[in-house]
Amino acid sequence: MKISAALGFNLIDYPGKIAAVAFTPGCNYRCPHCHAAPLLGETKDLGDQGFLDYLDTVKDWVNGVAICGGEPTLQPGLVTFIEKLRERGLTVKLDTNGSNPGVLSRLLDAGLVDYVAMDVKGPRFLWHTTAGVEGYADLMAESMRLVARFPQYEFRTTIAPVVRGDGDITFFTVQEMAAAARLITQTTGGDTHKYYVQKFVPRKDGLLDKRLEAFPETPVQLLQDIHKEVMKYLPNTQLRG
Repeated sequence: MKISAALGFNLIDYPGKIAAVAFTPGCNYRCPHCHAAPLLGETKDLGDQGFLDYLDTVKDWVNGVAICGGEPTLQPGLVTFIEKLRERGLTVKLDTNGSNPGVLSRLLDAGLVDYVAMDVKGPRFLWHTTAGVEGYADLMAESMRLVARFPQYEFRTTIAPVVRGDGDITFFTVQEMAAAARLITQTTGGDTHKYYVQKFVPRKDGLLDKRLEAFPETPVQLLQDIHKEVMKYLPNTQLRG
């Protein structure tokens, strides 16, 4: 499996675990607020063997691996790579945009992934804008239903500036995020899911849409207002900085 970047172990990327992090290259989305723009094009491949060798040197304290991207489910070697992690007794967290339910289904059936974090790109009527591509709405809905069947999982949405059809760029509104919360409950048939509402953090020379670099972090009051409203539909919603 291709790995473009890796992080040593930490306590942040995989809740409850001391985990190393592997970043895969390539993504089929073009989210305007994406921080991972360097991973979207042609990137160097560090190779998975070097990452596996590193894990062998820290096996006494690292007990998990988080696989991020880019979009990891695009990697043809993903399943084999996770099987190698399993052979080392490691638990696995997968971050995904939900565009590839076929891979998620395979991982679920094989019991290879312990924790899945899926990005929900706001309300469905804005997905083509927030994902930067058309045609994935039904696949993302199918992935929501699959993700809710993994041993541990979370849904999350970044309260980012949205490029509107009229050329304006404004943050998600409270009403739009309420629609996103209703969508999750309606699609999955439940309201007990862990859902994170997280702030947008601008990064100079690091966002896919350069216009968004001029925006501030998501206003605290907006985050609080969204949190209050979304909790009406998903009581386990939390704010994440």
